[in-house]
Amino acid sequence: MSLLIENISKNFGSSATILSQINLEIPTGNLVALLGPSGSGKSTLLRTIAGFEEPSQGRIWLSGKNATHLSIQQRQIGFVFQDYALFPKMTIFENIAFGLKIQHKPFKSQVNELLNLIQLENFASFYPHQLSGGQRQRVAFARALAIEPKILLLDEPFGALDVKVRQNLRLWLRYLHEKLPVTSIFVTHDIHEAMEISDEVLILKNGCVEQFGCPQEIYEHPATPFIRNFLNILT
Repeated sequence: MSLLIENISKNFGSSATILSQINLEIPTGNLVALLGPSGSGKSTLLRTIAGFEEPSQGRIWLSGKNATHLSIQQRQIGFVFQDYALFPKMTIFENIAFGLKIQHKPFKSQVNELLNLIQLENFASFYPHQLSGGQRQRVAFARALAIEPKILLLDEPFGALDVKVRQNLRLWLRYLHEKLPVTSIFVTHDIHEAMEISDEVLILKNGCVEQFGCPQEIYEHPATPFIRNFLNILT
């Protein structure tokens, strides 16, 4: 599913502008990183795309359909949170099956396929507290994918994990993305992470787009002094 963000702004109260006239087009199947300093609007943009937040201005189009006022379910969006948000009293199998049960859909074969995909097929009867952080995050991915979303949104999915686990999981995300036909957007503070696995990178500053393009283009041709300074960590 393609995504078009048309002139989106988001205000909280009369003076706090979190997003200002965001325009963005993401083709079907791309993996996009949302990058920027704290407070730049990354998570707010993600939540607005998902339908958790209502834009103050502008429209969101999904495959040519105006989705601005649709619910997250109607948008066919999967969302992965930083803190996993797994149900502690449900098994791993039950966690992954949750969305399908709510939709009254068959789930056994779908859940088993996802357990194989995330390489946790032997952990179906375990509970979240019995898994490592990296394993719990893979379960969170599988639960979001179980409903077969057209767009997958990830809000700093690796932020709570240590460096080695982050490295392994971001490569796993790239592998997963190449196997499944889903458009994905992930928020990160990690420049290396964004440059390593994404097809395109969107860099925000104070709620505005500073630059949008493929990692190599942004690295070789930073559009503003801010981008140049922001990427200094890579040199």
